[in-house]
Amino acid sequence: MRKFFLLLVLVVIGNYGFSNEYEPEKMLTEVNDDVAMYLGGVVAKGTGVTALQTNIVPQGKADIVITSAAGKKFEITGMKCTSMVQALDASNNEVAYMVTLFTVKESSLNKLNKQVKKNQVKFSTLLNTLGEKDLDSEMAGTAEEPDTNTFAKLRNLQVYDIFVKTLESKEIHLQIYVENFHDAKDL
Repeated sequence: MRKFFLLLVLVVIGNYGFSNEYEPEKMLTEVNDDVAMYLGGVVAKGTGVTALQTNIVPQGKADIVITSAAGKKFEITGMKCTSMVQALDASNNEVAYMVTLFTVKESSLNKLNKQVKKNQVKFSTLLNTLGEKDLDSEMAGTAEEPDTNTFAKLRNLQVYDIFVKTLESKEIHLQIYVENFHDAKDL
């Protein structure tokens, strides 16, 4: 019962061998001085990246700053999140999954752009700015919940895709790929 409850909680909040049709493509990291993500608040040419992977949602001391090391102004033109929980067997085969696809409504992009101050914004600020009314969502998943005896671990995946454009009309795709696993015996 405890395993089922935790699975349900993870589904509500919530690389290779586990993909399904909703698995976002993981971007390759590139250095970009025009608009990029910077860790630890250190913004210097040659240190900003367009994609990163972590096991926690960036916030607090681990927050990410989105800005331009080249001093270019930018605007956010789109943002989406794929939030997926998968039950995997001992061979990493998918037993069941639940996914929610969130897309920031066009009418709410102005809210995000108002958070860009002095040509920078923290990732957590973007997340905290959005409410339920700012998002379109779509849910999908397997029809039946998995038997807690048939899966070995849960995979929790949240992928944030942020689309920005410089005033020179250069479009840049940023991605934060958050992935972690929970052993079924610990649930």
